[in-house]
Amino acid sequence: MRSRRSISDIVAVVLLIVIAIAAAVIIYMWLSGLIGSVHTSTSATQVKLEITGANVTEPSSGYYKVYAAVYNPPDSPSTSITLGELEFTNGSLICSAPISPTTTITPSGYAPIPFNCSGSAASPGTPVEVVLVTSQGVQVSYTTSIS
Repeated sequence: MRSRRSISDIVAVVLLIVIAIAAAVIIYMWLSGLIGSVHTSTSATQVKLEITGANVTEPSSGYYKVYAAVYNPPDSPSTSITLGELEFTNGSLICSAPISPTTTITPSGYAPIPFNCSGSAASPGTPVEVVLVTSQGVQVSYTTSIS
């Protein structure tokens, strides 16, 4: 009887050690993933651009002239706008174009962002979203209609 009890004590100790090691590995993996994501996305989470107005015109079929007025709040870092997109309100892409030259907006600054692109034709009055993408990958959008 005594030998059975000692075997179960040894099994219990081994199980506790295995559980403790497994818990330590899981916590380490979780913390290393969390810390890694905080370091890579800090600048992107601080970007708080706002599109204060936008205008979309269609001078010829399938060709669009887009103008967006962008404000960068004082608590947001300087950021660059690298890409402009025009989408239907359901998220379908109409067209996109790189912003050239890239426009950098300082904190408390306003900037006009014009771009031209061609894509699927939409009639005047169609609601669309103007989407601007920053160099950090942050997207800001504004809903307007084609005039």
